[in-house]
Parts: sequence; C-alpha cells; structure tokens
Amino acid sequence: MKKFLSVLTVIIIFLSMIPAESAEAISFNPSKTIYSDSAILYNLDTETIVYEKKADDIKPPAQLIQIMTAIIVLERQEDLSEVVEVPSSIFEEFTAYREKYTEEEYPYSEVTTCYIDEGEQMTIESLLYAMMLRSSCEAASTLAYIVGEGSIQNFVSMMNEKAKEIGAVNTKFTNPHGLYDENQVSTARDLMLITRYALNVPGFSEISSTYFYNTGATNIHESGIDLENVNIMMDSESSHYYPGTKGIKTGNSNQSGRCLITKASKDGQNYLLVLMNSPLEISGETKFTHLMDAASIFDWAFDTISYRVVVEENNEIATVEINYAKDRDFINLKPAKEVWSIWPKNVDTKNIDSEVQLYYEELNAPLKAGEVIGSVKFTYQGNEIDTVDLVAYNDVEVSEIKYATAVLETYFKSSAFKQAIKIAIGLSVIYIVVVIYVINLRAKKRREMRAAQRRNIK
Repeated sequence: MKKFLSVLTVIIIFLSMIPAESAEAISFNPSKTIYSDSAILYNLDTETIVYEKKADDIKPPAQLIQIMTAIIVLERQEDLSEVVEVPSSIFEEFTAYREKYTEEEYPYSEVTTCYIDEGEQMTIESLLYAMMLRSSCEAASTLAYIVGEGSIQNFVSMMNEKAKEIGAVNTKFTNPHGLYDENQVSTARDLMLITRYALNVPGFSEISSTYFYNTGATNIHESGIDLENVNIMMDSESSHYYPGTKGIKTGNSNQSGRCLITKASKDGQNYLLVLMNSPLEISGETKFTHLMDAASIFDWAFDTISYRVVVEENNEIATVEINYAKDRDFINLKPAKEVWSIWPKNVDTKNIDSEVQLYYEELNAPLKAGEVIGSVKFTYQGNEIDTVDLVAYNDVEVSEIKYATAVLETYFKSSAFKQAIKIAIGLSVIYIVVVIYVINLRAKKRREMRAAQRRNIK
C-alpha cells in the first residue's frame, strides 16, 4: 500500500512539474483589440464558452433586454395574429425620459422608435418585429401592456421571474424596452443564458434573424411600416457587413455604451456573441465599435478555433503499481474514450494537464483491458475540459508464484502466524518436559528393579 501511494504521488508531482512556458505564452483571446468592456462568445454546437472578458461585470443592458420581452410574449400569447391597439398611456413615460435625458446632454440616449402612433392597431406579431428589428420602445411597452393585462409592472415581474428560472442571477428588469434605469442591470453571461433560452422558444429565431419586414396596413399607415434590422452586419451593402450574421439585438445609450447580441455561422460552426459597453466614440469620432469587436472576434474564432480531438483514446495517462502481475510490476492506464473540445489551432494539446483519481487503494492482478480503474480530469490553465473514466491499457495475468509468495509472506507477517509460533513453542516445551519426565520415571523404575534383583540374590 505504501509503495502504491508513493508511486502515485510521484506521478502527480511529475505532471504538475511539466514546463508551462508554452501554455503561459498562448492565450485563448482574439489578437485584435476588443473595445467592449464585457464580452462572451458561446459555441452553440458544443455548448461551450470559447472566450469571455469580464462576463460577470454588472452593467446597464440597454435594449438588449427586449429579448426577454419577446420571450414572455411568445410564451404567453397564443395568437400572434391578434390585432391590438397601442395605448396612449405608454407615451407619457417616453416624454418624461426625453425631458430627463435631453439630446444635447445624452445624444445616444434617445427613445428608439419606429413611429408607431397612439391608437394604432397592429398585430402582436408586427409589434414583435418592430421591437426586435428596430428596438421600438413603443412596441415593447404595448406588448407589455397587453400581455401584462393592462399592467406593465405585472409584465416586468414576469420578466424577473423568468430570469431567475433561466439562471440569470445578476439580472434585474425595471421596464420592458431597455431605456436607462440605474436599477436595471445584467451581465454578458446572463444575457448569453437568456438568449440561448430564447433561441429555443418557437418563433424567436425567425423574428430576430429577419432583415426586412413590413407590418402590413394599419388604421394609420396604409402601406404598413417598413422595418429593417438595425444590425447592419446583416446588410450586404454596409461596410460592416459580415456574411453569416443573424440578428439578434442591438442597443446603445450614453450610460450603456454600444451593445450587441448576434449570431454568426461559417463552415458548420455556429457562435453566439454578447458585447456590452463598447465605446460610442474613438478619439471624438463616432464609431460602431461593437460591430468592429464582433467582426474581430468572429474572424478569430472561425480562423483559429476548431472542434477537435484533444486527447487520444490510446494516450498513456498514468503508470501505477499492480500486485501479483505476471511479467510486470506496473500497469498503464488510458482514458476510456477520446476527448473532444473546442480548441485553438495554435495551442499544443501537450499543454493539457491531467488529474488522476483511482477508485482502489491497491491494484491486484488479474485485470482486463478496458476495466475501469478510476477517472482523469483534463484541464487547461485551470479550466476543465472533460472528466472521463480511466481504464487498464492491457490485459494483466496473475502470476501464481507471485501470488503464492505474497500469501506466504503475508501469513508469516500475520498475528495468526505469530500466535501459532507461540503455541508451537509452548507445546514443544510441554513435550520436552513430558519426555524428560517419562525418561526419568523409566530410569527410576529400572534402578528399583536392579535393586530388587540384587536383594533376591543375596
């Protein structure tokens, strides 16, 4: 047992001492400057976070929260073709907001609108498109008013309940449209979780990835309202066009900076990207820094990262001592399966660390190849890649001689053997005493017989 633990300790120490110079020099980060304060890139195919930057920092989310508004509406409104009337009461909030955040002081905090009027009659579906494509505040508030049964605050409560259900623990909603409120906050990670959930809600992907939509005739707009997605990465005529981009939501204000949640696909790979608080300007010049960041991150991901085998199934992970084995004293262990992971093409998989855990205090022959001995956790720079079973590399036969010798050695060292020796010694002593006594008794009798014979002769 002591020998086994010593060998295992040596193995673990050896693994921990593998030079890490290459690992420290390699970064899972885009090579270009990322202006956004917070970011997270999520691979939708493998459900893996590939890159993050201050993803848990709490920030104002701007109109990105309209994703949650869409979730609540799509889950609770059965008939999207229902025609509803835009209530006049919702515009009072927008008037107060404009007075508080004047365009002179807060040029990027204007109320986003697509010019829907009071009393306009539109379908729920059209209002969803107006909100998701144009960040329409009037559409968001109307949806909240209708689904909240006349109470926008009731609707906001639904949003917060859903956030908890999804696991967005650092998110708090105070309105359905995203206009700045110091109490309305979220994180890049939470928004990734919310969007990932939304992509599985029927109707959301279709609406959020649409580039152009016409609402159809209303009682005010005879030709309907034309809606183009404000994510110009979808516009083939824009300098920020990025092939394969789909929606999902943009947002900006003086308080939140530029924000973006979008998808991109290329060569069978699909990514979801969340960016928060990207600068509104660079050196006094207006720049779409969130779109610049998105292009940089997508280029990096598509060009340098692939889903690949990072640990081969036949890799020898550890060598440990085994008892009673024929022609050997050690056994090689390997992972039960090959390990796949999102991995940068320029990072050597030799820098992956392995942490071995054995299920037995001692290993004894015989063993079959593939028999589970323990588990191994693979990590890179402290981040877990996967944990898999650790199995015997080959069959291991038992040596009858080694086994018999070990049994004898064990017996000779046992308390039972020691007790048997004591008993044997005791019995031997008794036997000797008895023999001596018998001999003396016989000798005495012989002497007495001789003495009697001598008396008879006289």
